[in-house]
Amino acid sequence: MRELFQNPAFQTMAFQGIALASLIAARLIPIVQIVPYFGGKATPQTVKLAITITLGALIFPTVWLQGTAAHIPESTALLGLLLLKEVLVGFTLGFVAALSFEAIRVAGQLIDNNAGLTQATSLAPQLPERVSPTTNFLLQLSIVIFFAIGGHRLVLWGLAKSFERLPPHAFIGGESAAGTELLAQSAELLLRLTADAIALGVLMAFPVIAAILLVNVFLALVNKSAPQINVFFLGMPLKAAVAAFVLLLGLDVVLDLFANRALEDLTYLETLPALFGGPP
Repeated sequence: MRELFQNPAFQTMAFQGIALASLIAARLIPIVQIVPYFGGKATPQTVKLAITITLGALIFPTVWLQGTAAHIPESTALLGLLLLKEVLVGFTLGFVAALSFEAIRVAGQLIDNNAGLTQATSLAPQLPERVSPTTNFLLQLSIVIFFAIGGHRLVLWGLAKSFERLPPHAFIGGESAAGTELLAQSAELLLRLTADAIALGVLMAFPVIAAILLVNVFLALVNKSAPQINVFFLGMPLKAAVAAFVLLLGLDVVLDLFANRALEDLTYLETLPALFGGPP
């Protein structure tokens, strides 16, 4: 056994295996921390670590067979830079994968702001703060729908493809002279995806906001014709009831919009690493 550990070939293979596993984990950890369907704030860090190890174990053989480990530099400085690069890539991919849920969050917050329900907050286990009731309801329902349509399988596929498009040993921008242009395209894509997510959240909430606006017009007419009626206390439960009714009436449309957006965002787990300078 001692001779085995002193064997240069074994030492090289052990170093490559440990370095590759570390680089894979550095990309996966931000994704597990950011994306809501991996548990969020309420999930203990030990469970998140177990999820990271499981995902890494599934992806490691594929990346190893690609010959990536042989290209990992032995320099400590270069290896440290590669680890920082993997954390940045993981954060970016996690941010994109969570955008559809942020659209749901925007929609729920807009609905409750107009319905006057922002004070009735509750704890969302996947988020670091308390949210309004509609936001919490839509978020939990969207996570269930995500798993029901097989989104978790697409996540595994996208993560495996991301290591193929941008191997752990490759730096952002690669060796291409157009590296700066590729990074600019990546930043532009992230900004566009963020704007699209906000626009989608507004679109989801628009029917409820329009209905509440009509209720406000009705209450204004009532207050004008019968000033003795306290429309403030009358309007609070009325707006909440109308918001819930309109939301439930169009819930299937909201969920369809969310599902389409979530599946579209998952495709960027493959294409974004290529924009970072990985091989086409």
